[in-house]
Amino acid sequence: MLLRCHNKSISPLQRRSMQRISAVLMLTVLTNFVSPGAANPIQVYRMVPGFARFLAGQQASAAYAAVLSAFSLLPILLAVWIAVNYLKTETDEFIRTLVVWALLWGFSVTMAGDAVLGVLSTLYSSPFPISLFNADLFLASSGIAFRLLRRGYQ
Repeated sequence: MLLRCHNKSISPLQRRSMQRISAVLMLTVLTNFVSPGAANPIQVYRMVPGFARFLAGQQASAAYAAVLSAFSLLPILLAVWIAVNYLKTETDEFIRTLVVWALLWGFSVTMAGDAVLGVLSTLYSSPFPISLFNADLFLASSGIAFRLLRRGYQ
């Protein structure tokens, strides 16, 4: 819905990059559901009983941990690749600067969220798996920051 309101003011490169980032955001949600040790309210191994039996019978090997780590790392690497590709092909230097600022704001919001929830988790002795939402928070806050920065210069 938000994209439909701004379709006339964005270039095809921006539209394609936003579609790719949206797909990466959905991939991060999927990787959060797949990881068996995470404290997710909805997990694949709970929804599919056969998968739960498979995990119960498996020993936690280094190869299994490496595959799960690589699967969780994939959305981050894709997001970085999309951002680098966008910055490389964007011809407008002002827009490139705004994207870099937005990425820095997204990183800042993510680190601030980690710090606050880390203190609250320690204070109340109830861990909250914020690391599951780091990629989601980073991508969403970077997108919001870009819109706010762009609106500030119009």
